[in-house]
Amino acid sequence: AKQTRAPWILLACLAAIALCIVAAVALLQPNTNPKNIEIPGTRGNIPATIQLPAKSARGEELPLVVLCHGFTGNRQGDGHFAPLAEDLAAHGIATVRLDFAGCGDSTEPYANYTLANMAADVDSVIGYMQATYGTGKTALVGHSMGGRLASLYPQLGQYPVTALALWSPANGTGLQGLEFLSIDNFAAVEELAARADAEGSVAAWGVELSAAYIDGMRDSDPNATLQESGLPVLLTYSGNERILSDTTQTETKAAVESLPDGQVVLDPFVNGDHNYTSEDPATNTQLDADLRQVTVDFLTSHLQ
Repeated sequence: AKQTRAPWILLACLAAIALCIVAAVALLQPNTNPKNIEIPGTRGNIPATIQLPAKSARGEELPLVVLCHGFTGNRQGDGHFAPLAEDLAAHGIATVRLDFAGCGDSTEPYANYTLANMAADVDSVIGYMQATYGTGKTALVGHSMGGRLASLYPQLGQYPVTALALWSPANGTGLQGLEFLSIDNFAAVEELAARADAEGSVAAWGVELSAAYIDGMRDSDPNATLQESGLPVLLTYSGNERILSDTTQTETKAAVESLPDGQVVLDPFVNGDHNYTSEDPATNTQLDADLRQVTVDFLTSHLQ
């Protein structure tokens, strides 16, 4: 009987050892679940969500993507950022998405929402990820105003970036970047800007825009910065764009197409709105899937 039980005891011991090894390896692997944290910034803590891949090549730096939301948005990115982070993690790429001043879980007043402060926040989260997780090559994904920031980051930011993915960026030159405030009457936008200059701030879209934000918009030319940077850039626009003018889209497409590694993708999004959504559930699902797929394909080709 003892001889009969011996092989089973040995197998049980081997199985227990194997389970211990698996458990130990799992503990050493980064957590693939998204984690909400607060990252120290220049003006206080920045609400953010990080997601790490299950594993990375030993001895290699972990690629990083920073996800930048649009005007009055938040780090959910209209529902696109979380699944995109999952997809990128599956490809061995870490992500961090953040709430800019006055947005989402940020406790700052919206008056602190400026291009300079947004760039400083991106600096802070990149620095944090490098110090904490050893991230290396870095790319930015930006939607709408986040796309304008991403376009300007090579000029405004502290860290080098490898590539930019721009979803419907608000890249009009100067104050034209504020056209979405009154798409049918640009004179109204100029009037708002003049009031902000005179009074220090102005109410628009349910938030308080500071003169510093207006000045930053007036003094910036994101498409010129894109061309000067020469970085690989992915650009997408939707077919049912309602808040960015044809002029802005045409000029931005031309700027990206002039780059050595610029890529413009439009066809999958002809049925989407500015946020790549649709009232039709099936179309809405497909828009998200296509947006994530073209973005993942582009980023993996430049970060890995």
